[in-house]
Amino acid sequence: MKIDFIERKGRVLTISALKCLSQVASLNPTLGCVHQCVYCYARGYSMYPGDGKVFVYGNMPEKLKKELSSRRKLPAYVFFSTTCDALQPIPQVLRVTYELMEVLLEYGVGVNLLTKGRIPVKFLQLFSQYKKMVHVQIGITTLNRDIQKRIEPYAATPQERIRNIERLRATGIVPEVKLDPLIPGVTDTEPNITDLFRALQGLGVNSTGINYLFLRPQIKKNLQKALGGTPFLPEIMRHYQNSKPMNLLAEQSRVIALGVEYRRQAYEKISRRAGDFGIHAYVCGCKNPDITEEPLCGENWGRHFEKTLGQKRLFTEEFPCKNIFTE
Repeated sequence: MKIDFIERKGRVLTISALKCLSQVASLNPTLGCVHQCVYCYARGYSMYPGDGKVFVYGNMPEKLKKELSSRRKLPAYVFFSTTCDALQPIPQVLRVTYELMEVLLEYGVGVNLLTKGRIPVKFLQLFSQYKKMVHVQIGITTLNRDIQKRIEPYAATPQERIRNIERLRATGIVPEVKLDPLIPGVTDTEPNITDLFRALQGLGVNSTGINYLFLRPQIKKNLQKALGGTPFLPEIMRHYQNSKPMNLLAEQSRVIALGVEYRRQAYEKISRRAGDFGIHAYVCGCKNPDITEEPLCGENWGRHFEKTLGQKRLFTEEFPCKNIFTE
């Protein structure tokens, strides 16, 4: 693994092309991610440094302070991270991420974190001081370690993510869970979903976002490399055999998605199963525009922060939408 510090030349706070993040400040403390999830769309970007390489923006905390101090209005919250995991198990990454979150929270800006990594105690202690300003999303689609280590080889184990939820609950923070991406025939099976929802119910989780895997050229290559010779690969390819391209307008990209009726019926089934355990499962329009136009992810995040709508509009006026990879 090669870890290098690099300088962030552009703004720290950017706008994502994802519909749910189109009016939300976001940042990525690194280029590249050690987790190497087979479904990671960022591994196909031209700016991706390559597997086994992570570039850390060492100057980002100081630049963030300058940006915040020069702004007339501050965003309600900042989203970590759209193209990497901010809690990769790398000391350099964790140090920069901690400093960034500490700066934001001290300025009164909330933190919204999506992770499939292990949350260190130091972060939990920081979060406990700003409970109302922190919203954490835990990405998990299976409790089966054999499946998980094939699709997310260097991410935290399912047991570590369950422990994340337990520790967050102990600090007074109820995390949201993201079942994203679900892989047809692998992680969306009745036994897998039931086991997961049963565990989440016992942890007091009451909300989860669900979304199916999109096939892109790089993701298909990653799947073939990681799952070749296993029964998982032919099962996945069978489900996508008759799938058609779909435009994700928010990302200005074209992906291969499972058929709309397959997804619609599967989402309804999974939602009913989640309801059996007292969990609200929702489908967001940012990744399923042919099913719903509602950007529900953003609405859910916004509930956790005060004055979100007004400050989001102010942020949008000062920061026009742009793609982080074109800076």
